[in-house]
Amino acid sequence: REKEMTVVFAGSFNPPHWGHFVMIRYLAERYGRVICCIGVNPNKVYDVTPQTRAQILREMLSGSDDGTSCKNVQVEVVTGYIWRYAKSQNASLFFRGIRTWSADGP
Repeated sequence: REKEMTVVFAGSFNPPHWGHFVMIRYLAERYGRVICCIGVNPNKVYDVTPQTRAQILREMLSGSDDGTSCKNVQVEVVTGYIWRYAKSQNASLFFRGIRTWSADGP
């Protein structure tokens, strides 16, 4: 059943790093379709454009030395509400990384 599901992994990916890659690889192994949504907050100034971050992430996911690739993963830059985009893609689950519990927790 999980292999039929579409899931969304949302974040700023500023910058994309190994922790993101590990999480995405896990999701790609478990679910049928993974959409990495790079969110754009108009109130923030980024050193790297969202499109550049998307390209970096795509290159990270295209394959690695151990032959791992994430062919069922797509990377999208989303300027609106990510939950609306997720709904439009019929996503069953929504994942998001956190920096710290104090900043992003309950």
